[in-house]
Amino acid sequence: MNTEEGFNLLITNQSNKDRIIRAVVAFILIGLYFWSPSNINNSLITIGLGVAAVLIFNAISGTCFIYRIFGINTCPIDSR
Repeated sequence: MNTEEGFNLLITNQSNKDRIIRAVVAFILIGLYFWSPSNINNSLITIGLGVAAVLIFNAISGTCFIYRIFGINTCPIDSR
């Protein structure tokens, strides 16, 4: 099977600026998880930790599946 055919799972569709912003937001959410007082609702903090995990995956891989669904591509390099 040719690599041009079929569905490629990880296609880079984020620019470096998008990736840096996602990583910074993820580290802020992780910091909130560790430095939050115990009287804050822990389920909201845990949801934030899950969002941080998704953002870190997006920042490392350069792939955002929501961008892909809507056909957005901010990567300046042609992915073909």
